[in-house]
Amino acid sequence: MQKWELTLVSLCLLFALPVLSFPAMSNKQDGTLVSRTVYEFPFESYQEWLEFMDKAPESAWHSTNMRRLIPESIFNSYKQQEKVKLERIQYLSDGLLINGFLVRPNQIKNKLPVVLYAHGGVGKWGRISFFDLLELIRLSERGYIVIASALRGEMGSEGEPNLGRGDRQDILNLLRLSENLEDADMSNIGFWGFSRGGGLGYRVIASTEQIKAAVLVGATSDLVNSPRRGEFHKHVYPGIVDNYELDKGKALRDLSALFWAERLNPATSILLIHGSADSKVNVFNSRSMTQELNRLGRPHKYVEVENGSHTLIENLERVRIELDDWFDSNLKSGEDSQF
Repeated sequence: MQKWELTLVSLCLLFALPVLSFPAMSNKQDGTLVSRTVYEFPFESYQEWLEFMDKAPESAWHSTNMRRLIPESIFNSYKQQEKVKLERIQYLSDGLLINGFLVRPNQIKNKLPVVLYAHGGVGKWGRISFFDLLELIRLSERGYIVIASALRGEMGSEGEPNLGRGDRQDILNLLRLSENLEDADMSNIGFWGFSRGGGLGYRVIASTEQIKAAVLVGATSDLVNSPRRGEFHKHVYPGIVDNYELDKGKALRDLSALFWAERLNPATSILLIHGSADSKVNVFNSRSMTQELNRLGRPHKYVEVENGSHTLIENLERVRIELDDWFDSNLKSGEDSQF
């Protein structure tokens, strides 16, 4: 196993979450919420979590930074679910049982905007980390219903991992699920995607007019000209990308919004955030996409973080501010502040 593979595997093991397993369901429609159970933190204490984070390969994830980003009082509040409830869910997509998470405030007076979250990575590297969950809780506390999909073939979901129709359908069916949540404001739907999840976001925006605002962080937009194309051809794409063996170039163009940006819903306001030193998804992905959105006259904003990494964990405070402002300004009305 090569060094890069060992690093990725260790990261996945480090941030892995227990997976869900439920009996198969029949006679149910796609988008049906099959099961929901209260999520229990896998760490008994704040200190135990910090010790866990100190095992991360990158120092930016170690306890020194975590104490700053998530103080003990905040961690304990999240753990006790004082303000929001975090639930494991399972729903149907193409008849498959897909795992995910639902986060919503405990006290809701008015219907709230909904934000769909799509994680990074794919296949054995694709998962929602525990740290992701903490950030979903943080956003929900601001007055949002947040729903995340583990996507098919990942984190115990049924089916095989898929970059193409499959993962897109899993998000679109998550959107259908939200229509049946009584407190969901379906006129204010947001999408938040990271890395692969950001690239998926483009395809979702091109498939529905329901996404009003999107935040795409370190998002892929051009897999054809990626410096890592050879690496991913060897280790990732075969068996995961739709129609890859039939026509590799076309298969990658179909996943690359830069080649079909005109298909994006023109009413969706898009915020792109990318680190200039991103070693996983080259910053040209967002720079090129910004130029294309400018050409098309689409509502958008581009934030490039100087020397920022792929995860931008070292610049998380700024990412939080940009994300909060974008969703608040595009998805909230005056009533939403009184949730």
